[in-house]
Amino acid sequence: MNSIVALTCLLLASVLAVSARPQDASTMLKNTLTLANFTRLVDDLVKFDLADSVSKAGPKTIFAPSNQAFREMMMHNRPMTNNTEIMPKLLRRSFVVNRRIMPDDITNEMVIDTISGDQLRFNIYNTTMTVNGVIMTKEPLVVNNDVVVYRINSVILSSFTKGQNLMVMLEANKDRFSMLIRCIQDTGLTETLTKDGPFTLFAPTNEAFRSLPTEVLARLMASPEEMKRVLTGHVTKGTYFLGALDSKDSGTDSVLPTLDGGSNKIMISGRTIKVDGAPVITSADNIMADNGVIHAISRVLMPN
Repeated sequence: MNSIVALTCLLLASVLAVSARPQDASTMLKNTLTLANFTRLVDDLVKFDLADSVSKAGPKTIFAPSNQAFREMMMHNRPMTNNTEIMPKLLRRSFVVNRRIMPDDITNEMVIDTISGDQLRFNIYNTTMTVNGVIMTKEPLVVNNDVVVYRINSVILSSFTKGQNLMVMLEANKDRFSMLIRCIQDTGLTETLTKDGPFTLFAPTNEAFRSLPTEVLARLMASPEEMKRVLTGHVTKGTYFLGALDSKDSGTDSVLPTLDGGSNKIMISGRTIKVDGAPVITSADNIMADNGVIHAISRVLMPN
């Protein structure tokens, strides 16, 4: 009998020891995110085998897409949402920072590295705050010794690395911007868009240049000085993202000063955004650079 009692006590002690064993970091993080209602993010961390890498030791800040953000992404980008190559890259590179970031730490145009070496830019527009153009909560939903979690209203699709300036990103999209690249080079603006900033570049596509009257385009191409005046009217100081401009409560000024001393009038109606009457091509929104952002527009903005 004594041996049975001893065996029972031993088994009970073993069970208690196992139950008291601290949870591993991955389980703790998944539980934290689940309790904060980021269930779809947790599902994807498990699905794409990312939980362990995200949970590595050390304090961290997570910019967590809401469940609604994933639902909207499924509606508009269904192939991407379930792509086993694209989605892990998006999640791994864009939303985890290896340090605690509290609201008072965030300043306008602040740039920080993620765990993958990509970079995030923060912008503050009166009542709205964005990270890489995606609207985020001003206060974290979770704060503890190990993790700080902010909710973001979309999966971050655009990020950048050091050295990817505006000219580099135009070259990466030269199938749409080859005429703009040539004009920038001919007018001597390359250095400005490479080294200065941050800027918002409202970039006319090739089609936008071709839609100019033939005689107007010919005159501009023959006059670098006049072309430079036109191009500087497409560059705004500061980084302005479509997500912030489209936010009803963003408080963003509707008139943004440009390098030529003029201004761009931003008009918003629902999901339609116009710059001086030229619609922004939303399929090309938020092309990130380390010194700003590029938005494609469908018309060359001619000075009055």
